[in-house]
Amino acid sequence: MLPGWIWLSIAVIIAFILRYCYVRFYKILEAEREMLLIRHCSRCPDILTEASIRHLPPIVKLWLTRSGVLNKAFNGGVHLRQQGKMRTSINGKWMPVAAEQWFSATVPAFLWSADVNMFPPLHLAGKDSYVNGKGHMLISLLSAIPIVNAKGPEIDQASMIRYLAEIVWFPYAAVSDYIRWEEEDALTARATITYGGITASALFRFSEEGDFVSIAAKRYYAAKGRSTLEDWLVDVIPGAYRIFDGIRIPDRLQVSWLLNNGRFTWFLLTVTDISYHENRAYQLTKSPRHEYL
Repeated sequence: MLPGWIWLSIAVIIAFILRYCYVRFYKILEAEREMLLIRHCSRCPDILTEASIRHLPPIVKLWLTRSGVLNKAFNGGVHLRQQGKMRTSINGKWMPVAAEQWFSATVPAFLWSADVNMFPPLHLAGKDSYVNGKGHMLISLLSAIPIVNAKGPEIDQASMIRYLAEIVWFPYAAVSDYIRWEEEDALTARATITYGGITASALFRFSEEGDFVSIAAKRYYAAKGRSTLEDWLVDVIPGAYRIFDGIRIPDRLQVSWLLNNGRFTWFLLTVTDISYHENRAYQLTKSPRHEYL
């Protein structure tokens, strides 16, 4: 049996390595966040008016009006915080998740950082990004051991669809040069996004009052070492709307895959904090004022 001092030394070395990997992971995140803000969030989008949305399908115009984004000036960046839970299989264990996300509204881009508690003391550190038309998903055990490191055309498409779905948190991005809308019926509109040489589309469904209800799209799903194009669905939990900084958005959603063997709801999330008018000097300790409906 090894002497106690050797075991102690080994423990100290492992702790040092894990700490180093943890700090390195989050320094990379910070650098990418700064790059996103500098390169994609410096220009302000145009102020939306009733005249500037006249060409959109009626239900999309109603959504933007009801959201409260007309006649307001926004910086190109958005920052939000999430709490929720996710699982990796239909019968899998739900794991708590805490996440932060930054968006560019002037060109499509985002950076999502998450901490997933598997069970004490194990956790997963996740990063999902979409910058310059390229997606990248990185998941590491204890912020040190890469489990997923995915890039390529299929990830680019999946990230583009994700961005399109998440503009419901900053609806003014719906009127962008890279997004085109077409009416499907009185309550449904198809949004087509084109950027970085890739085009994808999704169906947005709304209530009669103009609230966003769900989005459905074909998105790449990775399982067993391969990716297939599957039906992907994001639903708003009924009645889950909240006003942040004067903007009315859905704050509780569920994300599902509609697979051959059934519906796989894998992520339940709540937006706990959101800030518009982002800039490089933004402090993560800022706490915007909220209002409940």
